[in-house]
Amino acid sequence: MIDSVKIPTGIFGGSFDPPHFGHAGILRSFFLEFPECKEVFIVPNLQNPLKGEKNSSPETILEMLHIFVSDFEENISILDLELKREGPSYTIRTLEELRSSYPEREFYLLIGEDNYSNFHEWKDWKKILDSVKTVCVFRRTSETIPENPDLRAVSSKFSFLKNPLLPVSSTELRREFKISARETSGVPANLRDYIEKKGLYQT
Repeated sequence: MIDSVKIPTGIFGGSFDPPHFGHAGILRSFFLEFPECKEVFIVPNLQNPLKGEKNSSPETILEMLHIFVSDFEENISILDLELKREGPSYTIRTLEELRSSYPEREFYLLIGEDNYSNFHEWKDWKKILDSVKTVCVFRRTSETIPENPDLRAVSSKFSFLKNPLLPVSSTELRREFKISARETSGVPANLRDYIEKKGLYQT
């Protein structure tokens, strides 16, 4: 019996507090460089194990993401499984849930170069590599491809995107919104209007 061909699907996790043009550039680069992937699952986390508390509620994050993806023609789905789960958001647990819920899918994991530098410290990182086809690393500030000697033996599992560098971060945007939402240009206009109307990031 011939095994059915699995559907290549990207997984893009993060805080998305707020989502911004840098995230958009990552998604467009991914779709361009991996045309076999026709869909991306965006999975906002509740709590990054390596970072502090988030500023926005799960409901607000979901609303911002739905506004953010409305400008995309590509197929992007927003999954709230990590937002519903208490405690730190571990990638391996998310992958286990997704593989159980979507057995017909083959997953490509998107991570940033900062995540690549400490990927060997992630919970069950070797199991993560076994659970995905490829780990796609996007650059934030590095002109050259970063190196991680601890991952040299498994380098074939990683692919580095040619995405535009990210001149803005969610942390910087939150500072900008605190000063003036009208002068913040790192997010789409409809999302900026939503953030201003809700009075987000003002405290």
